[in-house]
Amino acid sequence: MTDSIQQHVRRITAGLLVPAALVVAVLLLLHYFLLLPPSPGAEIWLIIGAAAATLIALYLRILRFTDRMSAQMNRMTVAAREISRGDLDRRIDSSEMQFGELRELADAINAMAMRARIDIAEMKRLERVRSEFLGNVSHELRTPIFSVQGYLETLIDGAVEDPEVRDDFLHKTHQNVLRLHTLLTDLIEISRIESGEMKMSFRYFNAVDYFKAITDELQPTAEIAQVTLEFQMIGRKNGNISVLGDRDRLKQAIVNLVENAIKYNHPGGTVTVELEPHENEVIVRVRDTGIGIPTEDLGRIFERFYRVNKDRSRSVGGSGLGLAIVKHIIEAHGTSVKVESILGQGTTFSFTLKR
Repeated sequence: MTDSIQQHVRRITAGLLVPAALVVAVLLLLHYFLLLPPSPGAEIWLIIGAAAATLIALYLRILRFTDRMSAQMNRMTVAAREISRGDLDRRIDSSEMQFGELRELADAINAMAMRARIDIAEMKRLERVRSEFLGNVSHELRTPIFSVQGYLETLIDGAVEDPEVRDDFLHKTHQNVLRLHTLLTDLIEISRIESGEMKMSFRYFNAVDYFKAITDELQPTAEIAQVTLEFQMIGRKNGNISVLGDRDRLKQAIVNLVENAIKYNHPGGTVTVELEPHENEVIVRVRDTGIGIPTEDLGRIFERFYRVNKDRSRSVGGSGLGLAIVKHIIEAHGTSVKVESILGQGTTFSFTLKR
């Protein structure tokens, strides 16, 4: 149990003044009533002597007290200087501090060092993420640009005269331009989300009609990939199930999840959009019977530009930002995206919406 500096000074003073006062009182009583002969001014000299002895003792005690406090302050000063020079692992042992104020100061310095260490680690992480992001963006932009450049140069060099080559190269150029457009659109989108510029508009709406309409809208995409796309209700089969959310942003997230489920599926496979209503929430799932995701990659699939299978990802299109956008949108609704996957059997993404 540590004392405060004020308490310690009071204890020192009281520890000397009280005994001194008692000694003076006892001597005065002895002087008047018992042993000591009368002497003019003896009382005054007695009090002066007691006061002088008390002051000397008080001075010596305070000197020891200030020496101890100075030593503790010096230890803290040395540690604080080392921390300021970058030794963020340096700590002050507050248990060695005799006084509460010094212990609190030591704990505050330790907390600042810990906070600085965490902040620097986060800054390094963000710098690494920024560097990786710029490298990924450069690569993702460079690939379609070089492809377009190559096709156009080939056409300019004379291939334009061959109708079959011309049509093939123009089609491939168009596909790469679309890829560039998708990438830039997603970059702008995720930048707006992360900067807080994108505002959400939450409203209650009928979840059954909403998700069924999205499923119907994506049927042509599924048919081209020879994948069956279906909508299912779990438990309750009909009725109005209202949920709270931003209709436009949620549609963006669901479309991303369903399109991914179609892209990474097998011909003849199935993608299912499920709703499972509960008392206070509705669970939304997007299931597929596709290629699945390796366990070691599950923790990274929501990172920007992270691709489990780079060759297949680029061949089926996409910017590499879709799941990062999904994560931000769902988290803006006060929940999170969960993913379960078995390699070679399929993947399920799920999240909840408030009712």
